[in-house]
Amino acid sequence: MGPDAESEAESEAESEAESDRGSGPVVYALVAGAGEFPRLLPEEAERAEGTARLGPLPSVGPAVRELATALARAGVRTGGDPLLEPDRARLRARWEELRGAGEGGEGEDGGQGAGAGASPDALILHFAGHGLRGAAGGLYLAPAGADPSRGRIDATCVSVRALLDEAENGELPVLFLLDVCGAGQAVAEQQLQDLAARREQDGVRNAWVIGAATADAAAYGARFTAATAAVLHRLVSGTLDLDPVLAYVPVDALALAVERELGHAAAEAGLPRPTVVRTPSVAASTEPEPFLRNPSHTGDPRTALLAGMDGRLRDFALTCAPGLDPLHFATRAAGNPAARVFQFSGRTAQLARIEEFLRPAAGGGAGAGAGAEGRPGRRAGPPVSPLLVVTGSPGSGKSALLGVTVCLAHPELAPLLPAVLPAVGDFDPEVPGPVLAVHARRLTGAQAAASLLHQLARQTGRAPVPCPPGEEVATLLGELAAAESALVVLDALDEAQEPEAVVNRLLLPLVRAAEAHPVPGAVKVLVGTRPWWETFPELHAYAGGRGDVLLELDPVTEEDRLLLAGDLASYLRKLLVQRYSRTEIRRIADRLAARAEGGAFLVAALYADHLLTTGGDAAAEPPSDIGEVFDMDLRRLAAGDPWIEPVLQAVGHALGQGMPLTLVHAVALAHRPPGPGRPTPQLADTRRALETAAFYLRTAADTDHTVLYRFFHQALADRTAPAIRAGAVADAIRAAASPPGPDGGAAFTLPYAERHLDQYAVREQLDSRSEIIRLFEKLRRKG
Repeated sequence: MGPDAESEAESEAESEAESDRGSGPVVYALVAGAGEFPRLLPEEAERAEGTARLGPLPSVGPAVRELATALARAGVRTGGDPLLEPDRARLRARWEELRGAGEGGEGEDGGQGAGAGASPDALILHFAGHGLRGAAGGLYLAPAGADPSRGRIDATCVSVRALLDEAENGELPVLFLLDVCGAGQAVAEQQLQDLAARREQDGVRNAWVIGAATADAAAYGARFTAATAAVLHRLVSGTLDLDPVLAYVPVDALALAVERELGHAAAEAGLPRPTVVRTPSVAASTEPEPFLRNPSHTGDPRTALLAGMDGRLRDFALTCAPGLDPLHFATRAAGNPAARVFQFSGRTAQLARIEEFLRPAAGGGAGAGAGAEGRPGRRAGPPVSPLLVVTGSPGSGKSALLGVTVCLAHPELAPLLPAVLPAVGDFDPEVPGPVLAVHARRLTGAQAAASLLHQLARQTGRAPVPCPPGEEVATLLGELAAAESALVVLDALDEAQEPEAVVNRLLLPLVRAAEAHPVPGAVKVLVGTRPWWETFPELHAYAGGRGDVLLELDPVTEEDRLLLAGDLASYLRKLLVQRYSRTEIRRIADRLAARAEGGAFLVAALYADHLLTTGGDAAAEPPSDIGEVFDMDLRRLAAGDPWIEPVLQAVGHALGQGMPLTLVHAVALAHRPPGPGRPTPQLADTRRALETAAFYLRTAADTDHTVLYRFFHQALADRTAPAIRAGAVADAIRAAASPPGPDGGAAFTLPYAERHLDQYAVREQLDSRSEIIRLFEKLRRKG
């Protein structure tokens, strides 16, 4: 090659390296395995010494080749084919080449090694084969020519302890994937290293291990390698469904996914259930190392929308107190599910009522304020109760009013102030003491009280008060009695786990304690709920028609509807962003206000999205309630993809924070099996359906970093859930049943299953907890 050609080649290599760098971190991997050992019987001397020669492992080669392919699909540079049957010298040489990958150069055999090109940001070393324990307890990898006899192991095998030391002393993070017997000893040796080095708990770690078995357990048939490859293929295809906020796959999430995959393979083969081990992370919140990119993490606005909110808001939410649910309050205040811009509009009379209620009393009296009478929306008589209940039909704006109040008053939501203030005009809630807020959806009274206690401790700077189980409410009442002032906000009271119990055991005791407080009006309680008085008659009896307790949002008189029309017009102008004239928008608002049976603001939001998506005629008659506009839009979506309808009907059965993709898919299939001559919808079809209907969804990250899906408003779940026959969920679970392990127990459980087993047992009349575990686990296998 001449100088010009050589220079041109170098320039192209540099350009390719810069391109790789621009697209994200560069990761190199050494994928190796050794299994071609002779099938020999142990000799007499070996029996006497308690050692034996290593037997063949025919499954290593195919599994390692598949893993190399899977890593390459996931964007990892493997340098071509895996390194099979290397001796100690060659394995060590390739490891050194990997560590020095930044210098590039030619790999062995004249080929390009994994280290060619751009300098790496992280490294991966995988080895499948035999694992040996030395006399001192250390773990060794057995390459070709390994001799486990005393005095030969160091000369013929590779010490894992040495690899860990070299990784920790290097500059790059290294992920060790060890498919060997006793792989857990590597994690034990890491822990010993940490003790010897007196590593700080939040110190930088460079060596990360995922191992096929515990320190005293065997690994079988390269199944860990095969399971890892299967998980990587799912990662690339998108069916692993990781939280899109994560740029990279956390080591614990990868280990858990591999363990589940490996557990299914072991159960089918009749083998003991394996335990995958990994390097523990002491810190509660750490950024994942850049070993594997999360394909769900992109800058595409649809991804952020699918996540239910702006990604920065998701990150901010992680720092807030448990139970506060800042995402709920922020998205309701914003008037859209993504909370990128705050589109709250109107409701000036209702904001004035809340501001008056919160105003510190002058000379005593809960919220008494001069000059407030006569304001629109104000009921007769000055407020005398420490309770204000904002009530109305689904989508009437209850949570929006409480949302802006909490966003402006709660200290943990202070980062949202610059975005909220321009949307609410002169509204300025004055709360001199702690502000404690809970989104009560699916919470028990004890859980809500525990969250309020946690927030109170954070805001007062005191250590949390010891609270035995069952004493949360009593402890909270005692703490509030000692507080100089406080505001307690409970939203979505009607969606609590047991609404009547929450009212009787938490809300009314709070109100009575506030009434008995030495300083009148010092403690106030603000509640949002649908007017389901038959569900909580005690609250209805307390309110008793008193004007100072209820703030009703549903229009009753013509004057109410006229005010509502003005508020809706202001809101629609922000939503329709100059696509329609003011006259057309006012016409829509007038018709919505005149026809809406309730939930006018949610109907307006859904209808505006429908108009923007379809370019519909503003002169057409608008829907009268949430169900009508949702049905109208669902028909449009289903015309393009009929699978969307059963998918959304399955989402209507989501419990808690939402349902995982695998279960949404299984329930939809059970409810709407393919017709004759029609192909069976795949998991990717269900994911695509959820993306198409993302406007209607809220998502959350589960404890295993997978995504949970639910509707962004309970009214939509109420609308869709009855469409699925009663036994559909049970049918989906039974159809996905997996065989038990050799010990008769189920393999590995999903976090969603662990949380909701009892509820599904009641709803679907399944008999035993262990049966449900087995059934849920098959869902993961099918995913």
